[in-house]
Amino acid sequence: MQVAASIKILVIAFIILSFTLSGCGIVSAPAPKPEVGPTGKPAESKPNPPFLEKFYSAPPELYDLESTAGVVFEGINKENWAQAQAGLNNLQTLWSQAKSSVGEKKGVTQADVSIIELTAAINDRKITAAYEYLIKFMGSISDIGKSYKLSPIADIIVVSNAIRNVSFYVEDKDWSKAAAKVQELEGTWKQVKPSMEQIGILKEITKTHLAINQVKDAVNAENKGSFVEQQGNLNESMGRIREFYRGK
Repeated sequence: MQVAASIKILVIAFIILSFTLSGCGIVSAPAPKPEVGPTGKPAESKPNPPFLEKFYSAPPELYDLESTAGVVFEGINKENWAQAQAGLNNLQTLWSQAKSSVGEKKGVTQADVSIIELTAAINDRKITAAYEYLIKFMGSISDIGKSYKLSPIADIIVVSNAIRNVSFYVEDKDWSKAAAKVQELEGTWKQVKPSMEQIGILKEITKTHLAINQVKDAVNAENKGSFVEQQGNLNESMGRIREFYRGK
């Protein structure tokens, strides 16, 4: 009898607890999405990517886009429009391939817009616009790269864009803007450097660190010759870092 009474008490307690939780909203169904908000319709819901997808390697095309961006930038910066156009053609092909791998990630829509703007600027031979849209396009690729937590592609692009910013203003001998951009480069590098530090590439990380310091000194001294030399060292080290992580 005592056992039966104990079971009865447990059942009653469970029923009471269930009603209590339900009343608190703990086990209630999620509220339906509102039809309108302060400025119109809510954002369209998209399914969350599988948890493990965050830990996939970035598609190699994202690394190849960064490599090709260097070719395009050099063409723009030196007003070598044949080189810029050839690089752009490769960039468009790689982007088309990359989109099939990355799906609907943040940055894809903006990258689509930016590459159209970049194409128009190169076709019209507008140096500043072409440079700005290339930076914008690669910034969107960096946003896409952030989805891949085990790959430093997003940080590699951020540093590369910062280097391109400095180079653009040095080429134009706008030393005040170059000095501001080199400060941004230094800050960016310090922030993202730990994400790239891995056995097998530490030597190039150290070389990149030294080259950035020397680039800063060259810009502050308004010494274009020294800057060009250190820029070459940065190109080599950042290129080696990029290739080390490609496909990993």
